[in-house]
Amino acid sequence: MAKETGKEGPIAQHLVGAKLQKRYPGLKISNESYSTADDQLHRHGDYCLGDTVFHVTVAPMPPVFEKCRVNLEDGLRAYVLVPDRSLAAARQTSELLIPGAVAVESIESFVSQNIEEISFFERDKLSTDFYELLEIYNSRVNESELDKSMLIEIPKNLSRRVNRK
Repeated sequence: MAKETGKEGPIAQHLVGAKLQKRYPGLKISNESYSTADDQLHRHGDYCLGDTVFHVTVAPMPPVFEKCRVNLEDGLRAYVLVPDRSLAAARQTSELLIPGAVAVESIESFVSQNIEEISFFERDKLSTDFYELLEIYNSRVNESELDKSMLIEIPKNLSRRVNRK
């Protein structure tokens, strides 16, 4: 549905931001509107942690990898996060343009694997952590976007399961 409504990019970006915020609660994870260009804010990518820059894109075209080249020249490491359906093509593009220099991963794996790890691979804890991820996501969208249609309605069964503990 997000893809059909043209909101896949903003949702992906905010989901990655929420995951980073959940994973690193003591760090300040930037929260910009999806329409804010990196150049406007003089930032290296969508998110920067330590010496690593994260680029979240649903259209992994050569300009994203050119940004990565600049990141590398600036002494930074670069991650490109893309939808799973685009992973093979994005990795191929990365290898053609800057071989072996950029980590290219799927958004789905990047988010889900980390939530599983935070939850110690325990089903009950996973429900709680997934619920918290959705709450963080909604909070981030609420703070930075005018378009509230990107908010995720948290399923009632998940809310009930978490809130009865």
